[in-house]
Amino acid sequence: MSFAVLAFFSAIASAQEVAKLKITILSTMVTDLKGVGEWGFSALVETDSSRILFDVGGRPNTVRDNAAELKVNLSGIRQVVLSHNHNDHTAGLGTIRQQFPDGVTASVLYIAAGFYVRTAFNVGMLKADSSTYVSSGGRFVVIDRPQKIGPGIYLTGPVPRRYPEKNYPPGRTLVTPNGVVDDNVPEDMSMVVRTSRGLVVLTGCGHAGIVNTLEYVAQQFLGENVVAVVGGMHLLEAKDEQLDWTANKLKAMGIRYFLGAHCTGLNSVYRVREVTGMTKENCLVGTVGTTFDIDQGIKTGWLK
Repeated sequence: MSFAVLAFFSAIASAQEVAKLKITILSTMVTDLKGVGEWGFSALVETDSSRILFDVGGRPNTVRDNAAELKVNLSGIRQVVLSHNHNDHTAGLGTIRQQFPDGVTASVLYIAAGFYVRTAFNVGMLKADSSTYVSSGGRFVVIDRPQKIGPGIYLTGPVPRRYPEKNYPPGRTLVTPNGVVDDNVPEDMSMVVRTSRGLVVLTGCGHAGIVNTLEYVAQQFLGENVVAVVGGMHLLEAKDEQLDWTANKLKAMGIRYFLGAHCTGLNSVYRVREVTGMTKENCLVGTVGTTFDIDQGIKTGWLK
């Protein structure tokens, strides 16, 4: 076991918990009472000590405009996390930086190791936005292993693929020093928030596989219970057998809240609800404006 992993385990053992946690979805496929839906994802994570933007949407202005309509204040955000390098999670980066150009707000952007290995997918626009981000005072931090980024807040870094979930689009390839390989989105990472009620995991697309991700989190956090999973999980094309397998794994883990947005798929959420025995109060499709609060659970508009 490496020194870095031992150090992380030591930090976990004495880690802080957040007293408050609220996640607000700002970009996803389905809108409810307010905002505009798109093929993209973004969520604002608020704790008692941090405000973090997780992914920045699929179009330049969606997060900004939806936040304004929802009356969600984006000021005071010091950190931005990009779960992976697909344009439906990165397109709003330039707009966010332009809105907060003071070099303090949204000054740190986290990406996982391998983020820029992709050479033919959205690379031009993202590199331009990245250059602007840095030139205007922002800085990048590359995450290559589980790492704490704030009190009670962690990023997984790239997730090992124990199970062949293949929760990623087929047919894409990457050019690597070892030749052309399937693009399984190696840089995919998630966020973990530690609360007194358990761990909350936030995913952008879950391309590493949601079960792979959750089991990796449980391993890194020495078996602490994952109470909720929120975000995109790329189950929209999964067949019933895979959905049943996934749902039974979630059930065995004791997941109490499942908020599936973006690429999770509507029917996939309902299948998970059926197999796990959850209800429409704690297993829902995430819409623009839907919130998850560690004390109050999931709150949405009319769509359930």
